[in-house]
Amino acid sequence: MLAFALGCMTLALAIVYRLARGQRWTTLFIVCHASLLGCMMLLALKALSTLLFSGLAAVVIDYIISAVVMGAMTFLIVFVPFFTSWVIAHPWRRPYTGLFYTLAALYLGLGVCREIFAYRAFDIGMVAIFVFVVGFCLLLAVRNINSIENKTARTSAIVILIVSASMVPAILLALIFPAFQSLLLGIYFLALSITVMTFLYMEFARIGSSVPKRHETLSIDALAPYHITEREFDVITLISEGLTNKEMGARLGISANTVNNHVANIFSKTKVRSRIDLLNLLKQNW
Repeated sequence: MLAFALGCMTLALAIVYRLARGQRWTTLFIVCHASLLGCMMLLALKALSTLLFSGLAAVVIDYIISAVVMGAMTFLIVFVPFFTSWVIAHPWRRPYTGLFYTLAALYLGLGVCREIFAYRAFDIGMVAIFVFVVGFCLLLAVRNINSIENKTARTSAIVILIVSASMVPAILLALIFPAFQSLLLGIYFLALSITVMTFLYMEFARIGSSVPKRHETLSIDALAPYHITEREFDVITLISEGLTNKEMGARLGISANTVNNHVANIFSKTKVRSRIDLLNLLKQNW
């Protein structure tokens, strides 16, 4: 449940980051993470179904959930290597395509045989295939870690490699005791979610620090691109206060006609047609 909750939070942050930055890798990550999250949810539902249902209903629900989980895991066997090669800027070579599509088909075939014959050997074979795929991706990442351009992403990838390496004993345990697979998957998914969530928070902090601070008060420097003079800036300040041309002339000690000329020059320089348009433009520089 904890892994599922943190996974949902990570997925939400990834979606927000995708909307903010528009980077393609985030789309691929969202697909991958959503698939893992779906597996976690289905495994939890499978455990609950044994408590809530019995007889034929329990058997049907168990087969349906198992089929969906197998489909998601089969997809991940192809997608995870592709995503890894994309992140490290390593071309998706033709041998990779044939290898992982073959492994995905073999994984699916073993899953079907496991549901029909219920032999432990099929279960071990499925775990072995998935372990091989994950191990291959980790090895590929280690060899090409320096090709990741984003420093924060590279640091997060290193942490993921360390977490994955620490899970090797648990993975070997899953090969010997298949009953622990769901628990170990939850632990590993929890560690990955924490790592990715930390990376996203760091990225949001970096984005926030790179956004220029807005001026608390309007300054002439903020309007430098429009080549506003000091007298025109005085007029703009009074316009923002809502004064009429006559009132501005009295405040500045000049005639209303001179104010009209200043306003016309300001409109020409800022490419606006009215005071409302000018005020809207000023809000962007305040």
